[in-house]
Amino acid sequence: MLLDFAAYLRDARTMFGAVSGDWERPIKRDDMILNDYLNLDITLSQLMVQTQTVNADTPYGVQMDTHQDLVDVYAQALTQFLLISLKQQWTHLMVLEDADLVAFSRFPQRNLMHQFDGIKTMLLNSYHQKRQDDFSHAWRSFLKLGLNELALEPEKLDAAVKRVLLVEN
Repeated sequence: MLLDFAAYLRDARTMFGAVSGDWERPIKRDDMILNDYLNLDITLSQLMVQTQTVNADTPYGVQMDTHQDLVDVYAQALTQFLLISLKQQWTHLMVLEDADLVAFSRFPQRNLMHQFDGIKTMLLNSYHQKRQDDFSHAWRSFLKLGLNELALEPEKLDAAVKRVLLVEN
């Protein structure tokens, strides 16, 4: 198996609520899932900057810490998807087989701006309208982005996800 999503979900379950205990400024329980979505949005924005998907529209552009390896940022976002699925009880949407991942290559996306925008739009719809289908589609588009458009190697991605889950646990 290229990526073992079931194992990742098991490992992510242990950090389900652990991180919030370290916050200096706690938030209401009702806002925790919104916080998770917004953190995922930030990580997706970091990916956009690292992949040079957008051109600066101000003289200085967006400055982000880009020393982190692309695969590590992608693994962070993948873990954030997993955490949201756990909290929304949508884990059944996350486990895909190798054949599903291979099928993504049939539909290449040449413009990453459109792909990132689509992922973010579907995530916002899944939060505001509680739509599992949008979350599922965002998840699949995100995986397609990493494995096809960004050509991340599954072995390196697997190791990076395990590092994120290990650090978090």
